Amino acid sequence: GGFREAGDHPYQANAHMHLLEACMAWEEAGGDAGWSSLADRLVALAFAAFIDPDAGFLREFFSPDWTPAEGEDGTLVEPGHQFEWAWLLTRYGRSRGDDRALAAATRLYAAGRSGVADRPAIVIDALNADGSVRSRQARLWPQTEWLKAALILAETASPKDRAALLDDAATALRALWLYLTPEGLWHDKHLPGGGFVEEPAPASSLYHIMAGFQQLAVSWPDVADDDEARLGLD
Repeated sequence: GGFREAGDHPYQANAHMHLLEACMAWEEAGGDAGWSSLADRLVALAFAAFIDPDAGFLREFFSPDWTPAEGEDGTLVEPGHQFEWAWLLTRYGRSRGDDRALAAATRLYAAGRSGVADRPAIVIDALNADGSVRSRQARLWPQTEWLKAALILAETASPKDRAALLDDAATALRALWLYLTPEGLWHDKHLPGGGFVEEPAPASSLYHIMAGFQQLAVSWPDVADDDEARLGLD
């Protein structure tokens, strides 16, 4: 029921995540009903295969029958993708009035939150399915996905949860600022011991940076009244 990607991992959640984002963009832009139908299919596959029904986290790689892939591929959990799917499923759940999608988004957010390290607070690259750390490196893009997910969930959260989510959004924003350079570029990989890998700035990061600040702009009317100081944007 899904799609195959080219390369070494043809059965993966990530490609479907970006396809879902594209379908929802077409739907919001007035595209025909086929985009909505495909979005529904992709979310159904996420529930059937990608998201662990017991623990609520999302795996990355699968076998041709959409069971978890063999070996370490099947136990990889990327905190950044927990946040990115939480953001998408919140948007999807609101558009459909789908409480299951909204509940899944909350659980995915918690799964992503378990990948936040204190060095300062920053989202690391990879966990294992048992919750242990696989990689303490921290790329730029998970910070933006944490920001997006915290903001969109804060929009409709209870006062207590909203305060915690906006604190998270502020922390994610501070983490993102670490990567940005005075020259208008960015670092990509924060090392466990501090500092960054010295390498060219990858263009793919710009998509995540812009999406993070776009969500801040969208959420701002809902969070600005009481929470400017919390976000450090007053």
